[in-house]
Amino acid sequence: MATPLAFVAGEGAELIATDGTRYLDFVSGFGVTNTGHCHPRVVEAIRDQAAQLLHVSTVGATQAASAYAERLCALVPIADAKLFLANSGTEVVEAALKLVRYASGRPAVIAFGGGFHGRTLGSLSISTSKAGFRAGYEPLPGGVYTVPYPRDELEPTFAALEQLFREQVVPRRVAAMIVEPVLGEGGYVVPPDGFLPRLRSLCNEHEILLVADEVQSGFGRTGRLFACEHSGVEPDLITLGKGIASGLPMGALVGCAELLDAWPPGAHGTTFGGNPVCCAAAAATLDVLEEERLVENAARRGTELLEGLLRLGAKAHGRGLMIGVDLASAEAATEVRERLLERHVIVSACGPESRTLRLSPPLVLDGGHVARFLEVFATCM
Repeated sequence: MATPLAFVAGEGAELIATDGTRYLDFVSGFGVTNTGHCHPRVVEAIRDQAAQLLHVSTVGATQAASAYAERLCALVPIADAKLFLANSGTEVVEAALKLVRYASGRPAVIAFGGGFHGRTLGSLSISTSKAGFRAGYEPLPGGVYTVPYPRDELEPTFAALEQLFREQVVPRRVAAMIVEPVLGEGGYVVPPDGFLPRLRSLCNEHEILLVADEVQSGFGRTGRLFACEHSGVEPDLITLGKGIASGLPMGALVGCAELLDAWPPGAHGTTFGGNPVCCAAAAATLDVLEEERLVENAARRGTELLEGLLRLGAKAHGRGLMIGVDLASAEAATEVRERLLERHVIVSACGPESRTLRLSPPLVLDGGHVARFLEVFATCM
């Protein structure tokens, strides 16, 4: 757990502990409560839907799921999109791995070093953000190849891809490349400009599918609704979760219709995916993001926060409200986290060495919250 505390309530950008102390939440359920804790619009939608219909599964369609699916497909940067609704980010990553292999007839998948895609066996096989996540679960599913994620320069990554194609797997055997547009658990790293367009070009050259894992970066976190929009790249599939329903368990695999249609009826399925209450929460989440202009707010507050951290001399980096602060060691990161918690500010750590502070506050953050965080952070460094 990020803290030893127990919480009884949440409101906006704050969590309220059992003793009534209010904590500024810069974790937001690990990038989940983008609309803030218990946004009234989301709570109302959940209550209304729960009073009408809780569960149907694949027995039939529901208005809540159908309307949300149509709306989300119109928003993603994929033309003629369709989707598969599930219960979490890791579950839709599993679905993506199944689909790309099924549709292409190719067995291999390429992932990128430091990536995190979930903790089930398939998603764990393409996750390399921390060795500890994989320890004790080997052997993991095969057919996965990993190349470095570009942290400073592009050439080492594409040189590694060329070497991979020469020495380990020929391109015609690769079904897909899966990549985070902004590295999440691996350290909140924004890749150099040109990475995704060049990757898209390479995938096109070899008829390899491109999967953008936006489970953490999606729904406004980076200052665009989806992080891949910063580069103008259209992936073949997008995996979505975390912030999709403001705290209710939900995920979505969205892709071009031709690709989703490669699955015949019954080729993949779920019991709880498309749950009407979760879909109602997800629709209300989109309402709040749009009407309160939270995506734009994430960009504005993220710039204020990043610039403020840099003025304090912090080794900060990120995009929107997805910001990492590198410290000298895991011990140093733990010490700063504890000092912040003593001053009623919650952050978490990420990166392979756990020495990067992860700042992912709710997108309802205002200027006062930013100033409060920076003031406290300055006393803790």
